Amino acid sequence: MDAVFNTSGRRPGSTADVAALFGREHEKASLRDRLTRARNGAGGGVLVTGEAGAGVTGLVEHCLAEPVRAGLQVWRGEADELGRRLPLLPFLECRTSSGQALYRSSPDLAELARSAGGAVSVAATSGLLLEAVEEQCAQGPLVLVIDHAEWLDDASVALWRRLARTAVDLPLLLLACVRYGQWSRLVESLVVAGRLDDDVIELGPLAPDATLALARHRLGAPSGESLVRLLSQVGGNPRYLLELLDVLDRQGLLRRTDTAVEVAEGAAEPAFTELAELRLAELSPGAAQAVREAALLGQRFRVPDLATVTGQPATALLAGVREAVSTGLLAETETGLSFCHPVLWRGIRESVPAVLRWSMHADAAHRLAESGADAVQVAEHLEQAGPVLSRWAVGWVRQQASALVEQAPQLAVPVLRVAAGGEKLDGRDKALQAALARAMLRTRRYTQALELARNILASTDDPVLTSELAWDLARSLHLVGGHTEAGRLCEEQLAREGVPLALRARLGACLVYALVVPGEPVRARLATIEAAAEAAARDSGDQWALAGLALCRAVAARAGGAAERSLALLEEAGGLLGGVGDGRPELHAVVLSELADLLGELDRRPDSDAAQARARASAARSRTHDGRWTAVAGFALHLRNGDWSLGGDELAELCRPDEPQPMLSAHCAFAVQQAVCAEPEAASEQLRRAQQLAGGRAVGRASTLLRVAEAMAAERTGEPDRALRALEGELTAGRVQGAAYRLIWCPRAVRLALDCGHRELAERFVGFARQAASVQPVPHRARVLAWCEALLAADATGLGAVAKYFRSVERRTQLAWVLEDLAAAEAAAGRMAEARPVLAEALALYRGMGALAEARRTEQRLRAAGVDAVVRRRAGRRRAASGWEALTPAELTVARLVGQGLSNPETAARLGVSVRTVQTHVSGILAKLGATSRVAIAQELARRSEGPGVG
Repeated sequence: MDAVFNTSGRRPGSTADVAALFGREHEKASLRDRLTRARNGAGGGVLVTGEAGAGVTGLVEHCLAEPVRAGLQVWRGEADELGRRLPLLPFLECRTSSGQALYRSSPDLAELARSAGGAVSVAATSGLLLEAVEEQCAQGPLVLVIDHAEWLDDASVALWRRLARTAVDLPLLLLACVRYGQWSRLVESLVVAGRLDDDVIELGPLAPDATLALARHRLGAPSGESLVRLLSQVGGNPRYLLELLDVLDRQGLLRRTDTAVEVAEGAAEPAFTELAELRLAELSPGAAQAVREAALLGQRFRVPDLATVTGQPATALLAGVREAVSTGLLAETETGLSFCHPVLWRGIRESVPAVLRWSMHADAAHRLAESGADAVQVAEHLEQAGPVLSRWAVGWVRQQASALVEQAPQLAVPVLRVAAGGEKLDGRDKALQAALARAMLRTRRYTQALELARNILASTDDPVLTSELAWDLARSLHLVGGHTEAGRLCEEQLAREGVPLALRARLGACLVYALVVPGEPVRARLATIEAAAEAAARDSGDQWALAGLALCRAVAARAGGAAERSLALLEEAGGLLGGVGDGRPELHAVVLSELADLLGELDRRPDSDAAQARARASAARSRTHDGRWTAVAGFALHLRNGDWSLGGDELAELCRPDEPQPMLSAHCAFAVQQAVCAEPEAASEQLRRAQQLAGGRAVGRASTLLRVAEAMAAERTGEPDRALRALEGELTAGRVQGAAYRLIWCPRAVRLALDCGHRELAERFVGFARQAASVQPVPHRARVLAWCEALLAADATGLGAVAKYFRSVERRTQLAWVLEDLAAAEAAAGRMAEARPVLAEALALYRGMGALAEARRTEQRLRAAGVDAVVRRRAGRRRAASGWEALTPAELTVARLVGQGLSNPETAARLGVSVRTVQTHVSGILAKLGATSRVAIAQELARRSEGPGVG
């Protein structure tokens, strides 16, 4: 019973000591402050937690050193898994300040400790231990430290609770050290009982700069580029970082240059393997073998699956698993077990020779399939089973191909590729190749999939195979703007015999969409195709096709001015898509996005925001997690609401140069966003990319956005006539399809026409607005018409009335535009005093929305009209590098919602963006404010609300 918990046996420079010195300034300051308060008699509790190797023990010992030298009494205890069998052992063996075990300091405790530990002796021992603590506290403040508190037994937790209650009135600080992954319900109750909610010190991964500082301390020189990349893979864990450096040094893989220490090429795998072997060496042979086999199941796994692949009962594996957990190699999760660190999992997995590993994965796949495991789980092993699959494996893949494509397309691609014959597909198995093409389409490998799909469609007579592939291909073509090709493809398949009824219905729905979306279809032909598709859908009971047809009717109804009819059809389509069947979440997201857009036009903003949030949730629920359509549809809402910066973040992600399946409407929308917000060079580059991608085939909404971006580019270079020509074709009376989206830009076209002296053309644009308003007489369209008429008549009063309406419905973008026109009208009438405050409001709106390019254009326009805006900060002024003033408009919007207590998902839903976008903004806000928690954001907002100039 004389186990010792101290640092006397720790060698200088060990992981725990060194880890306490790097990157832990905030944590050290927090713990030192708590210990200072303890010296002054303040009781309570502190929990110090982190993953194994994070330096929990080292931090505690480092911070205790000075208080102990100053006379603070510290008792140290340690729990472990084996000790849980003996009640109260961590407290009985606790080392007092004299270095003696606590149980030896009292004859009564010594006697009870030697007893068998029955119920009576446990209760009596707890009482004596409590008395001993109280007696020590009577002499002065006491810190009671329990390391590895995750292993505390029930009796020790009960005693901790009693001590926590007395700590309120005693100079007693309870300090528990807990490792991640070994958190039990007992520890949770320990935390609550110890009132630790406000005193939790978490040692997360070291920041990159702290990681490099620690490496430099060990190496005596900075790390070179390749070594930096390698060290980043340890995830900021100090222990594994130092051990990795030791392994690299021992293997002779480090080399010094005049300025840095570099690592030899290809050093990662052998280093990680040896690092893992160091951990496995701490286990018994049986436990080590169980861990090696568990590594094949992935970083997370379930014990029943481990039993299946090893062929052993779970009870036979229990001892080895518990041993691995006790050493911190494995950790318990809600659903099973996981490796505590990805570096260890990777190293253990790679320690098995590749050929043997392939065989083990193939065997695991076979065993799991026979046990009835999920198809995705089996496929995960087949993916790792080497370049050639067995006959059984190929047969299994053929049977499960459709399920894999729908449930896990990213995984399906490599498995189907190998099963179909590897990189060189020789036509032996068209069914597998068709499934591969469908999986590629689902994972946005568009170019490869298109080539493979066209080859299959041209060389295969099987109507089931080709119609299923054609339906997937048509959906992808619609997504990227290829409506014409999608329609042609559907027509070809519908002309064939033997197409299953459900697929005939779906192809028919896709064809109707191809005819409705681009423009005015031939009504008789459309009616015939629609009737045939509906009959097939109803006969087959296919909900997807019925919902798709309802969506097409909703689009047509909206174009015809029947807004309420369109709303009803969209609700009908949404109701048909309540399940999780083939393709439904993606279509549901499209339906909800259309609903959000229509509700937005009707100025029902709360309902619109809610529909857009549901659209994003549906896209996230789909197997492909493809949120491209909802992101582009959300851009329309950001445009109306004035959230230009938020709209740009997601579009930038969709328009990366390496995007495998570029979406035309996303690129066109991003071109407009850049024209409104960015510097001229960036805006011009995105416009060039959008034009190149369009290649003359932009239709519908994409065409409108592209022409608007071109018009803005022409305005930017001082070519109003060219800007006018870009917009003229989109704003022609008689074209009712997509009028809602085109109408937004009509006042801009009227203004340009008047500026260029083309009054007749301006009147034609007003005619378009009049037609759109008559087709669908909703308030927004009526106000846009009034705006256009006021521009034509130079009516400042009319422009002011329109501005009042846009202000009331919070359409910030259009409010800024009409205020700009109002300021120009006032200036033209010689009312400069009235023009200046209006211009100032418009510029403030532009800047608040992040529309800096629009602010620059407006300043130039009104300056030419003789208006000198009294605005202190110019549109292009450089923003501060840190602090509240450094926040972008998008970050300010997110900060305000965070300050209201909204979570990231709630903020994302409110703003109509992804959770990832919100996370990025929150991280940026915290970095600029020099803060570490969301509470600091709320505090800064509260502070600013108390004084002038709220941000």
